[in-house]
Amino acid sequence: MTELSDVSARQASRDSGIPRLTFADGGTAVLAWLKGMRDDQPAWYDESNGTWSLFRYNDIVRALRDTDTFCSDPSRSLPPEVAENAEGSMVSIDPPRHGRLRGLVSHVFTPRLVEQLAPRIEGIVDDLLDRALADRSGRFDLVGDLAYELPVIVIGELLGLPASDRDFLVRCADEFYAVEHDDPFNGEYMESMQSTLDELNSYMLDHAQLRRREPADDLMTALALAEIEGERLSDREIRNFAVLLLTAGHITTTALLGNTVLALGENPGVMAAWRAGTVDPAPVMEEVLRHRSPFTEVYRFTTTDVEIGGAVIPADQLVRVWLVSGNRDERQFADPDEFRLGRTTGRHLGFGMGIHYCLGAGLARVETTAALRVLARRTREITPVSDELKFYDAPGIFCLRSLPVTFHR
Repeated sequence: MTELSDVSARQASRDSGIPRLTFADGGTAVLAWLKGMRDDQPAWYDESNGTWSLFRYNDIVRALRDTDTFCSDPSRSLPPEVAENAEGSMVSIDPPRHGRLRGLVSHVFTPRLVEQLAPRIEGIVDDLLDRALADRSGRFDLVGDLAYELPVIVIGELLGLPASDRDFLVRCADEFYAVEHDDPFNGEYMESMQSTLDELNSYMLDHAQLRRREPADDLMTALALAEIEGERLSDREIRNFAVLLLTAGHITTTALLGNTVLALGENPGVMAAWRAGTVDPAPVMEEVLRHRSPFTEVYRFTTTDVEIGGAVIPADQLVRVWLVSGNRDERQFADPDEFRLGRTTGRHLGFGMGIHYCLGAGLARVETTAALRVLARRTREITPVSDELKFYDAPGIFCLRSLPVTFHR
């Protein structure tokens, strides 16, 4: 468990400058830096890349809820070729178009549909564990052997994509986060991500158009047929949702499941209660979402000059909204660096807030709950190998890339 003091946080911020903004070391350096920024510069202009950052919980909530001032339209600040690719995606539009698009998607991608997937998800987890638990060494990689493959299989089946394309989907999902760097505006990273996105866009568009011609019993077909007051989704909008579901939905579940098992290993009392069935996995996952937020930041664009965090941010500025910092803000959460069940104050930002609240949050929760249920049934003991953890070395995600565990059946 990471313990941060006022002294160490301020020292990290002032003496060491800006740390590498990744969580490859488990977040120690960045979390310390974020605390120093919350205390001293809650609204900060980064001259190195021309962006602003917000660090305090209340400022973050304001930015997420006030879509008139903090919009999601990338055309205001990003190059045309980048902005054009995001056009029509739910994460890059605001009201009134956002309400129309989200309403159509939510019409078919419902909580009931997601809940009905639970038995099939448990079956997939069983299949993956058959191979993992057969390891005679008594250990396996919970991320590599389970948490990484699970959401790709689930999402692929949900969309009706061929099982033979699974390796392609895994590769594309991985390439979004595999580049090791500490700047989301890094040219190499953006070029690599754009290349992968072009592949995925073409692939998903082909399948969206196929389902127009040849309907089937899957989510892609349901999206193509969805209609509210005479309006339907375009092929491009279906494509963008499918790409978003795969890329963001995949890494969210990988992070939530891996981080939850890690948290159980770090908190033996909670681990024992989970195994005994005396603690509901739901509050454990919610505290994990606060304590190790899967997505560490989101972006907004100012539509006008705005005073926030003691500074005035001009119009047409790109703003990094640090969810992970808001979730560690001691102004909102007592002893925020502790993993603590039963918190009664504060709503975590792990899945965002406002109209852009993560549409796939329910799926990530159902997948993680199903996996935990099967793990409890099929193992008597499972222990993370804490000195062999590997986190993704890319900005924007707080996710294990490898979580070796020992087990007893």
